[in-house]
Amino acid sequence: MQRITKLLDSFERSPISFWLCLLSLFLIVLAFHGRPIPSNNEFIYLLRLDPGFLPNDWSFSHSANEHWLFNLIFSIPASFLSIEIVGWLGRIAFWNLCLAALLKLGNRWDIPSWAATISIGIWLAFNQSVVNAEWILGGFEAKVPAYVFLLFALVEFSKQRIVLPAILLGLSFSFHPAVGIWAVPAVGLALLVERISFAHFSKVVAMTFLACLPGIIPLLTEQVAGQPATTDLWHFMVTVQMPFHLDPYYFSKVGMFVLGVMLMFNIAALWNANSFALRFFRIFQIAIAVFFLVGVLMRFLDLYSLLRFMPMRLFPILTPLFFMFTAFYLAAKLGSVQKKIVIGLIVVATLFPLHPFDNAIGQMRETKASWIAKPDDTEICLKWISQNTPTDTTILTSPTGREFWYRSNRAQIVSYMYPRYDRLAEWRQRIADLTGNVQIASRESSRSDIETAFAKLSAAEIIEIKQKYAANYLLTRTIYPFPVIFETETYKVYQLP
Repeated sequence: MQRITKLLDSFERSPISFWLCLLSLFLIVLAFHGRPIPSNNEFIYLLRLDPGFLPNDWSFSHSANEHWLFNLIFSIPASFLSIEIVGWLGRIAFWNLCLAALLKLGNRWDIPSWAATISIGIWLAFNQSVVNAEWILGGFEAKVPAYVFLLFALVEFSKQRIVLPAILLGLSFSFHPAVGIWAVPAVGLALLVERISFAHFSKVVAMTFLACLPGIIPLLTEQVAGQPATTDLWHFMVTVQMPFHLDPYYFSKVGMFVLGVMLMFNIAALWNANSFALRFFRIFQIAIAVFFLVGVLMRFLDLYSLLRFMPMRLFPILTPLFFMFTAFYLAAKLGSVQKKIVIGLIVVATLFPLHPFDNAIGQMRETKASWIAKPDDTEICLKWISQNTPTDTTILTSPTGREFWYRSNRAQIVSYMYPRYDRLAEWRQRIADLTGNVQIASRESSRSDIETAFAKLSAAEIIEIKQKYAANYLLTRTIYPFPVIFETETYKVYQLP
């Protein structure tokens, strides 16, 4: 045991220990999330870097104001580089910045870099967030730099610095308001509880507000220009379209219990902490936990329109990370081997329901599968459409495909995967038109319900939709009495009369 301790101490004193830890974590992230670009949300968000992309497409005909600053900055390299290159450069740069911030954050618990690395590695293994389907490392989109700014802000605030972390905190909001909107008051509450001076707190407020302006102004512009959404529309968004982010009733009950255990462990372990940093983190955790409970209360009171602000976003992803850091902090603080073993058993018992080993294997298998996957019939059809139809074409197809725009480079009538929040009523009406106004019952069946309903549309309904939305071609599995201009084993492309 002493030999291992000396070896770890020697590693910690090495000038390259931080960089070795960073490299190790980057390789883990690559193994878990290094899929081809674009993947998942990147199929949509990276296309937003081209402000002139598909001007005739309804979904892209307005600016994405919620990610305005991200789109503005990264549209510059996207103007002369492919989105694949921009995506990889963004992943490499911001994944490493994020991992560096996480390592520095772990060091604020006064634990060595190797312990912080193990903590982050385990957190990555169980997929970062316990509930809420949130992630920090997994692709390249606006929330990735937003979390980088937030993590560095937490590091700097814990050192009792004022101006720089306040600017970073504001930028986390400007890059992704749903991240910053809850981080800002949580930090403010933590600083107030720690009784920083009025002058310093005023500086924090002023600098944070100024750094938030690039995010606030576009959002206010959208609110003024947009159409108000009804309670029924927000009920649909919360309970059917995006319950994994918005509906606490949809969250895993086991995950909720585990989060509660982690929070209580963290608070108890840090209750008598002497350092400002650990007291600051303790209050910050309590604040984001309170916001989470506020979200649960909103759901209980059916305040669906307020849940769009995502008050449950930060707690499920940061508390597990803090739990790992706190476990190593407490183990180092306790001198008795027996007490260290007890801490270890508590950690193992808490993590067991999250299946970190199984999740890690699953993530690596998904990464491998993404690189060796062969084009399916949908991809083949979309590629044909991109090469053989006019650029101003509008395609009538099922609105459930995330890859449609990237593969086809053509407009579609609506996307279920990419709602327009400034026109929710029209978005919902377009979905209804393409599904024969079918009742979409739940998140689990929503995509299959939509695809089945679309496939059952009659020829007369297809013509009616074509005339209403000026569609030129139809992509579907269903047989219709229209000219077939391309087909695969499962899909047909029709020329609409």
